Amino acid sequence: MKIAIALSGGIDSAFAAYLLKKQNYDLIAITFKIFDSQEETLFKAQKIAQQLQIPHYIIDFKEIFEKEVITYFVNSYAKGKTPNPCIWCNKKIKFGEFFRYALRSFKIDKFATGHYVKIEEYKNEILFKKAKDKKKDQSYFLSLVDKEVISYLDFPLGDFTKEEVRDLAQALFPFIKVKESQDICFLKGKSLKEFLSKFLPEKKGPVIYNNKIVGWHPGIYWFTIGQRKGLKLPLGKPLYIISLDPEENKIILGEKEKLFSKGLILENLNLHLPLEKWNEVYAQIRYRSNIVKVKDIYKKGEDYVVLFENPVKSVTPGQICAFYEKEYLLGGGVIKSRLL
Repeated sequence: MKIAIALSGGIDSAFAAYLLKKQNYDLIAITFKIFDSQEETLFKAQKIAQQLQIPHYIIDFKEIFEKEVITYFVNSYAKGKTPNPCIWCNKKIKFGEFFRYALRSFKIDKFATGHYVKIEEYKNEILFKKAKDKKKDQSYFLSLVDKEVISYLDFPLGDFTKEEVRDLAQALFPFIKVKESQDICFLKGKSLKEFLSKFLPEKKGPVIYNNKIVGWHPGIYWFTIGQRKGLKLPLGKPLYIISLDPEENKIILGEKEKLFSKGLILENLNLHLPLEKWNEVYAQIRYRSNIVKVKDIYKKGEDYVVLFENPVKSVTPGQICAFYEKEYLLGGGVIKSRLL
């Protein structure tokens, strides 16, 4: 069997490659270049491949990454939304263009990465399943991946914890820095505001509370639903951003209880398991948030209405809502708006 491993230069993909090599697969490593200041990670990926004695290919994906991920990221903020670029990258790049390039160019049977997730059959469908390490589980980030891709994928780290990988891999690859960056890769150490300022000019607008202007903001794209700090307005009590209005360039404030929603409107729902097979379903409205019980989900026009059993805090347009049954990922979609 011929397998391509997406080799990032980090500890997870390096150890995944090591595990696959141990199983004597016909293994190749591929690294995709997505921005210019990537020399260190490319060097580490080359060194890992050399140590494992596997062929290594570097593929330039800068142009399509900028078009599909960075442009989407910036445009979403311009519209008052809070996107998750890693999920979009998985859909459009890593398990989209990049996977298809590997399939077409190298005639592979499987495509592997260092994600912490499993693949299993459930209700006669091949689905993503949460990893052994629930704190590190990355299934949420795969909720928009096309269903037909899943059967081609291999995740060697699904039955490992992060600590196990770190401890086992340190001796194998001492040149890799184990400490992980949680930043968005293309920010390159810049703050979100610094990055967006290159694309979005300051656009002053009103801050509204109880239908009155209580201050001014420099641009709605530097703020998000649920945010309390950053506006620097002495209002005498804790207030939160409950809504962003891109058409009128307004930020609306309210008390904490106004952050709760009974449901949401979802667009671009991506199904791994057909809706008619869904039973006891839970939703996750952002990474690291707790899952919540879904009361109902139904189609309305081109979108879907999702109702929760109990009100949920800080439903944010642009974020991804992923759905689970037991530990199986059923799919996900982009949050369009919240239901009060």
